[in-house]
Amino acid sequence: MAARLVVFDMDGTLLADRLIFTLADKFGFRKKLETIIEGSSPECEKTRRIARLLTGVSVQQFYHVLSLIPLSVGAEAAVRELKHRGYILAIISDSYTLATEWLKKKLGFDYTIANELGVENGRLSGEVKMPLGWSKTEEQCLKHSVCKLSALVQLSQKTGIPLDRCVAIGDNLSDVCMLEKAGLGIAFNPKRPRVEEAADVVITEDLSQVLSII
Repeated sequence: MAARLVVFDMDGTLLADRLIFTLADKFGFRKKLETIIEGSSPECEKTRRIARLLTGVSVQQFYHVLSLIPLSVGAEAAVRELKHRGYILAIISDSYTLATEWLKKKLGFDYTIANELGVENGRLSGEVKMPLGWSKTEEQCLKHSVCKLSALVQLSQKTGIPLDRCVAIGDNLSDVCMLEKAGLGIAFNPKRPRVEEAADVVITEDLSQVLSII
């Protein structure tokens, strides 16, 4: 069986809800978060401002909130079977490595790429490091804190699996670039019409449906 690289988005794809909104509801900064998201600042600046909202939250509290968010229906079964088939699995997210690495360990992923929150003395410092930088390259669109296409290309090169043997699965606008460029793009419960247009296949409700497609 030829190798495949299968890349999942996290929020709304592997997880049933968005982590940052769950954290906002828990720690009382929902209105501030929505103001930042709805503003006109560049995405990189929004990411920095959102990270500052998390200042002082303990890592233990962060993990507790994360553990309360259910996996999407069929997520665990899909990952387990894809691993059984011998595929390489990755998470590319514009959320945080604290969450993606937790899911990597929980579900058995091989790689994750996401924003890295600063931690000092067991608490979030309010700082954030965005992967792959913001210098303009052929792959980077500069529209998102994590250019998922650039991350996909990086993983393709690292694993030696060409893009036409890569599968991308996502639900929102930040996933569009990788859905379009992967050999197979799957939209799961797409949030915008543009996401459906970018994908080769659209599925809803049960993530394990990917098993009959890949």
